[in-house]
Amino acid sequence: MNLPLLLMNFFVLMVSLSFHEAAHAWSAHLLGDDTAKRMGRLSLNPLVHMDFLGSLLILTGAPLGWAKPVPVNPHNLRNPRAAMPLVSFAGPLANLVLMILGCVVFFFAGDAITSQGWNNLLGLFIRTNVGLAIFNLLPVYPLDGSKIITTFMSDRVADRYEEIMTPLGIFPILIIVALGSMGPNLGLLSFWFRFWRPLIYPIFSLFNVPYGLYPG
Repeated sequence: MNLPLLLMNFFVLMVSLSFHEAAHAWSAHLLGDDTAKRMGRLSLNPLVHMDFLGSLLILTGAPLGWAKPVPVNPHNLRNPRAAMPLVSFAGPLANLVLMILGCVVFFFAGDAITSQGWNNLLGLFIRTNVGLAIFNLLPVYPLDGSKIITTFMSDRVADRYEEIMTPLGIFPILIIVALGSMGPNLGLLSFWFRFWRPLIYPIFSLFNVPYGLYPG
């Protein structure tokens, strides 16, 4: 990866991750928990959300990176069982909104953008945000989907699910990513992105965005 593309990728990811984490913080605050607010996370400033290791991986050109998770105390939330999935969904939703905004810009200003660099930036912005949204919806701890999926479970099943998943830490997601990197059609990650195509492709089609910008 050349330096301009590397810096472009870093910029887009930092902006996208900042919106993602700020959405978690704001939703938690609105639902009764001010932990993130007291820690200064109700902000779109990337420096507030930046994780050293996650940012370093982005700068090395690795297809992986992350921001600091927003702290949420479920005991402060009004109706924690219902509120936690909403707080978790706020992050992917923020990225989907950014993706749609990128598609709107592509539709109305795509032909007017003559610079290849700006075209690349816009395409990367769309691809990154849809990728972050879909990836984080995976129902695997510590991703947002692991909390969102409990909405569709009884309290007993949800508690059992969390008891099983939490001790495993990040190992399941590392295995999923590793298998996905071994081949375009290998493992759960490839299936997961194909699963969401019927939702994303119509949006791309509506705004004449090339399907090739979908990362799966």
